[in-house]
Amino acid sequence: MMKNSRSFSCRAFALLLACSVESGAVWSQNSGNRIAEENLNHVTRQPGAQSEFAPPSKQVQQPNLVLPDLGDISSASLSPVDEKKLGQRIMREIRRDPDYTADPVTYDYLNTLIARLAAGARSQKVPGIEGEGTFALRFELFGVKDKTINAFALPGGFIGVHTGLLVAADTESELASVLGHEMGHVTQKHIARMYGQQGTNSMIALASIILAAIAVSRNPNAAQGIAVGGQALAIQNQLSYSRDAEREADRVGFQILQGSGFDPQGMPDFFARLQRANSIMESGVPGYVRTHPLTTDRIADMQDRVRGLAAVRVPSSIEFYMLKARAQLIQTTSTSNFPELKQYFESLTRKPEPRKQLEGFYGLGIMALKQQRLADADINLQKAKALVLQLANNGSPFNKLSPAIEIANIEILIAKNQLEAALKQVNQLKAVYPTSRSANFYWADIELKMKNSSPVIAWAKQQARINPTETSYWEILARAYALADQKALHHAALAERYVSEGAWVGALEQMKFAKLAGDADFYQSSEIDARARQIQELYRQELREEGRRQ
Repeated sequence: MMKNSRSFSCRAFALLLACSVESGAVWSQNSGNRIAEENLNHVTRQPGAQSEFAPPSKQVQQPNLVLPDLGDISSASLSPVDEKKLGQRIMREIRRDPDYTADPVTYDYLNTLIARLAAGARSQKVPGIEGEGTFALRFELFGVKDKTINAFALPGGFIGVHTGLLVAADTESELASVLGHEMGHVTQKHIARMYGQQGTNSMIALASIILAAIAVSRNPNAAQGIAVGGQALAIQNQLSYSRDAEREADRVGFQILQGSGFDPQGMPDFFARLQRANSIMESGVPGYVRTHPLTTDRIADMQDRVRGLAAVRVPSSIEFYMLKARAQLIQTTSTSNFPELKQYFESLTRKPEPRKQLEGFYGLGIMALKQQRLADADINLQKAKALVLQLANNGSPFNKLSPAIEIANIEILIAKNQLEAALKQVNQLKAVYPTSRSANFYWADIELKMKNSSPVIAWAKQQARINPTETSYWEILARAYALADQKALHHAALAERYVSEGAWVGALEQMKFAKLAGDADFYQSSEIDARARQIQELYRQELREEGRRQ
């Protein structure tokens, strides 16, 4: 489906889903303005995650909000479960893209931030934030390796964040304002209502509309075989709808921002900077401005709302500055650009603001680590850590133990093959941040490098049961089984990895290898046989869906 367009543009999502925040300009530095480029990244969670795994939540009475009249949220034809399935289906396709980067440090930061925003939305009783029965709305953010300033929402609570947005945001409140806006699209069921109006009940058909739009945005000729039927009309019809949806998402996002303890001024500030950036574009008006109301009306609406509030000064978290540096390196795909980036980080270290110095030293440390200049990496990361302690000692709310810095130091120890020291350090980090994906992933990696498969198998099995669509857990489990010389279970875990990516043929092949391995006991063999039949049926079901769509 995506072979003709391996790197996606999220402008298609802006057209189709009314959920994009884009600008063609980026931040400026000594060398002048850096113009936006394009790439795309991928997700860290896979389709098929069951709603029963979502945390339970109580239904709350929703307040009346002054919003565009788009109809009652409950009128959406797509159920919450169908929305989740649709999002998972799309994510499965996106995850195949070679530009996808599952950086666990970025994942931890983004999902910690969205958890804070979700808590704020619940405190404000934002309509649509709570679920009923087995479904409770749970957001999941993922990084996108793309220099454009953008973010986009998918059905079911998945939100993509471009590295360009992380780089461009001046404050954490600005970043939070964009994420709150995307949450507004999800909670108000804009996507569900739009697709309900299209009159199709096929998950594959719905997913194909979005994926076709992605391909069209990159190459109008590439998606001829995908964009069939009324898909072009669906995109066209969405434009008038999206203007109201954008205003509604703005206002809901503003409410979320307030409830989460961020500076509400972050939203109009970011809008104004986007508007200024648009005015200096060399290639005309960008797609976002053409199809979305990034106008004086939208900016004025947010400014009016801020005007009635007491001014608040909310410092950005320490991780925000380091994630900005990390995003720079993630989106810099060629080492030929490292000299220029090195100059930029060095310029930050000479700034009077300690937070900018921190961003600079951390960036230099991570760059040196990528180049295997371990001594330089260690020196710069130690300077960054000293700044963390300085900020904390000055009464800053920042935590003295920075996950971003600690993970980088652990990487240095692993590169030096000092595994015992690395294991000690990662266990200390896990004690403070027990749910950190980066801490747990590095712990598993170190244990396997030290030939300790048993604890990793126990942990990865538990995580895979909780998150059966998460590719990374199956990869770790397969690696651990291989180390333990459990061939059948190794192939079965690889099969689940392929299932999470929608690679059905590969999954069935691995199940065949699992059956032939000959080292499974009776119960394991029975489970493998049953699961193989289940995968075969899922594959047939998808083929039937494809046939109906064609």
